[in-house]
Amino acid sequence: MKFSVLGPAGTFADAAAHQYLSTTHQTATIDYHATFEQVYQAVAPDGIGLLPIENQLDGFVMATLQRLQSEAVTIIGETTIPVNFGLAAQADSLSAIKRVYVQFKTEGQCQNLLSSLPNAEIITTSSNMVSVEKLQHGKPGDAAIIPQSQMALNAFPLMRDNVADQLDNFTRFTIFKKSPTTLAANTTLEAAVNQFKCPIFVTPPTDDPGTLYEILGYPKRAQLNLATLMSLPTKQKMGIYSFYIEISGTTAQLDDLQATLTEMARVFTVQPLGVYGL
Repeated sequence: MKFSVLGPAGTFADAAAHQYLSTTHQTATIDYHATFEQVYQAVAPDGIGLLPIENQLDGFVMATLQRLQSEAVTIIGETTIPVNFGLAAQADSLSAIKRVYVQFKTEGQCQNLLSSLPNAEIITTSSNMVSVEKLQHGKPGDAAIIPQSQMALNAFPLMRDNVADQLDNFTRFTIFKKSPTTLAANTTLEAAVNQFKCPIFVTPPTDDPGTLYEILGYPKRAQLNLATLMSLPTKQKMGIYSFYIEISGTTAQLDDLQATLTEMARVFTVQPLGVYGL
């Protein structure tokens, strides 16, 4: 099985992929790609892919949500790993830093450090390992925020550990197949699974007052837990939004989940993204 992830090797996505394989007792060939689009396109019919979906400090990854919204995918699991960062620089002091390479999502997790470098140019990269490579081939005044694990593998004149806004910092990754999910009945999970999660997109036909209140009432009446709520533009009409929702519950509530989604689909456009165990 081919497992497509953001690369190169050594990224947090790489670590998340290996953790997922270990905890699910699966084997796969890790297939690295530079962008979210390339990860999605590389997923084979019999393969799986992994993308970051949420960071504890910086919130949801909109690029992933937009991909889930626009493509036919089935989410089959998730995995969460601790993340932290260090600062490395081709400089002898913070005041000598002229440029900082930082991955687009890492930037939001290290705002305290970046605000202390008001004269440095912030250059966004596609991955944390690209930031490492940019610094390795950089020039005096260059700096990079890199995974803490890379600090012991590299040597630069200036190095500072643990520069994220807080040490307690995790990123959640979603694992998916490139196939559509339906509202089919009789969803089953492994016998050992006690809890499930079901991510969906719900799109109302209009922006009438009370629409979101109405949507939220469905899982409430079924005593299903609403774990996540995010809004994304449909890109079809100004003011019409699609809502990304994660519903969780016990396996004893799977029939309630099915009935709830079916009922919602009579009023709204419901795009299910799978049901998986926690």
